[in-house]
Amino acid sequence: MRVALLLRGVNVGGVTVRSADLRALLTEAGLGDVVTVLASGNAVVTAAVASEAARVAEDALAARYGRRIRVLGISIDALAAVVADYPHAEDDDHTPYVVLELEPGVAAELAALEPGEGEAIALGAGGAVVHWSNPKGTTLSSAFAKALERTAKDRVTTRNLRTLRKVLAAA
Repeated sequence: MRVALLLRGVNVGGVTVRSADLRALLTEAGLGDVVTVLASGNAVVTAAVASEAARVAEDALAARYGRRIRVLGISIDALAAVVADYPHAEDDDHTPYVVLELEPGVAAELAALEPGEGEAIALGAGGAVVHWSNPKGTTLSSAFAKALERTAKDRVTTRNLRTLRKVLAAA
């Protein structure tokens, strides 16, 4: 099956993982048909089990970079359902995000938070994601963004909805 691997905290002030290096690393680790998407820690691979593909990727990344880089493995079908489930309107004034939990229960905690002005949050179907819309330019400063940083920083990975659509297209 095709599996999306979403790396947390790379190429945004942490460790830099170039797409070509990621592709080679995942291939050397035994994952099949590796395609990288954008320069933001996204790959699509062929694997029997999404969580096992994520574990293999984490182990390979730790060996190469000397630190743990968390990886979410999600089947392409499940990711397509997450994207299709996005409940907020998409317009030029807001940025659409999906916050995916790396630890069970985090999404429910986040969905219970009060959104700031102009923001919208909703727990996604299945309870493992939060759909978030925020006014453009407030991705790091909005009320939800601050709460996300404070309460769940290392327990989630966040992607722009448009990025997830590109991951799906690459599958």
